[in-house]
Amino acid sequence: MIQELIPLTRPRTLAAALGPTILGAAFSYYAFGALHGTGLAIFHTILIFLAVVSAQIIANLWNELKDFKSGLDAGQKIGNAGSLTRGAVTPKLISTMIKVLMIVPIIIGLYLSATITWWYIPAGIICILISFLYSGGPKPISRTPFGEISSGIAMGFAIVLITGYAWTRELSLAFLIPALPATLLVGSIMLTNNIRDIRNDEKHGRRTLPIVLGRNRAISLMSITYIFNFFWIGAWIYLKVLPILALLALLAIIPAFKTIKTFYTHVDEIQLDKAMGTTAGAAMLYQLLLSIGLIISR
Repeated sequence: MIQELIPLTRPRTLAAALGPTILGAAFSYYAFGALHGTGLAIFHTILIFLAVVSAQIIANLWNELKDFKSGLDAGQKIGNAGSLTRGAVTPKLISTMIKVLMIVPIIIGLYLSATITWWYIPAGIICILISFLYSGGPKPISRTPFGEISSGIAMGFAIVLITGYAWTRELSLAFLIPALPATLLVGSIMLTNNIRDIRNDEKHGRRTLPIVLGRNRAISLMSITYIFNFFWIGAWIYLKVLPILALLALLAIIPAFKTIKTFYTHVDEIQLDKAMGTTAGAAMLYQLLLSIGLIISR
């Protein structure tokens, strides 16, 4: 049963939760330090990660449940939906898991709000609302061209700012340095998923970004975002805002290149599913290595 449940949580997308949390903390530590002590800031960072990853799992389960009920995943045997479509996991069990898991971000969110700032509550509500509207509502965001940017803002941009505020107790324009690439990297994970599923999505009347742009333009867009992220690091190093060790992030070029190569050489879903792993790997490696460079340089 556990083996059937794990794919439904979309473990590869959880890099979208871990990466921005670590990067927001590392950048804050490097650029500002910790206002109330490093130990407390690290503790708050761990709580933020637990809240974010549990919320991400909830959103993933919700997405799988909605796609299953709408018939979008009918007959699908690869990817995340297989456990539901084969009947190995029931929709009732998924609904129960969602309700139980919701306790985690609510409790942590209330504690962090009381400890740091009550502004975390409206910020969290907005992120949760985006996550649920991604798959639910009269017009799910996942069926429009705005899925990538909405997920990038909720799971990249917002997480960097929330984590950074826990360290500094203020919002600075400097947080755009880690927040912008985090946003694009989260968006790239969603873009990979939509490129892989483009044929199935077209059959069900979706208007995702790859469908609107066309497959080749969508792949080109992904390539551009990767290139931008690597030049972004170089520019801030040149301006002496980031340390030279931030160049470690450039090692993410390896899985990023593999993702693009997979898309240009394969069209069947089974082969394209491998791109999900390399895309998540590129996002995780970029943010983790950049964080390591910042921490060591401090």
